[in-house]
Amino acid sequence: MRSMNSDDRDRLLAAIHRSTSIRRHVDFFAWLQLEVRHFLPHDVLIAAWGDFFGGRISYDIASCLPGIRTQSVSGGSVIDPIIRALYEKWIKHGMHSFELQDYNLSNLPGATLADPAAFAQMNSMRSIVVHGISDKRHACDCLYVFLDKSGGLPLDKAVLTLFMPQIDAALRQVNCLPPSDDFDSVPEEADSLHEAISVREGEVMFWVGFGKTNEEIGMILNISPNTVKNHLKKIFQKLGVSSRAQAVARYNAHMQEKHE
Repeated sequence: MRSMNSDDRDRLLAAIHRSTSIRRHVDFFAWLQLEVRHFLPHDVLIAAWGDFFGGRISYDIASCLPGIRTQSVSGGSVIDPIIRALYEKWIKHGMHSFELQDYNLSNLPGATLADPAAFAQMNSMRSIVVHGISDKRHACDCLYVFLDKSGGLPLDKAVLTLFMPQIDAALRQVNCLPPSDDFDSVPEEADSLHEAISVREGEVMFWVGFGKTNEEIGMILNISPNTVKNHLKKIFQKLGVSSRAQAVARYNAHMQEKHE
């Protein structure tokens, strides 16, 4: 494990402990962005499980990049070839974690089948870390793929070994997102508002709740400040509020009521 000072060790333990309280996708996303990413830098985390030898594969994706979402790959056809190829590499590595540095996903067998419009950013990834978990009881392997644009994602196997059981357990505590062809128009879960808050709007509200500005939210979600402003305008209309503070209070109250 890389050398850590006392602050990093405390932060690591706090991050591991907080994983036990995750119950929603927005909580999982926030945990990855605010805590896990400090130790395992990445832009996208793909969790895939199912039949990697030609059957159905299911996905959960945590990403701050536009266009790379669980709903956008729910059918599987645009990403299955990439994941199957990485799974085969994991098998060839003796089912051990491995990394690919300065690597283009389009070099993987079958990756040309991926939708270039939806996954142009996937092909811009240069660092890939793959970790698999073999579920002997259910005969179903799970593959975790960390993708990073920087081309310099360090693989600290000790840190990865510490975090992966927590990441796996946290994902098992949240419901899978419903399929959709239009990410921004689909609510994360059943919503009692007249107009449901979309998953993207929920991400915006999460960062608003942390006091982030439109510019900062835009940088985090890789969208323009003007797009953030437009999302907030829609959110204000749906929540019937006129300020960020009111929106946060109303949204948090609504989410708490929804999960009680």
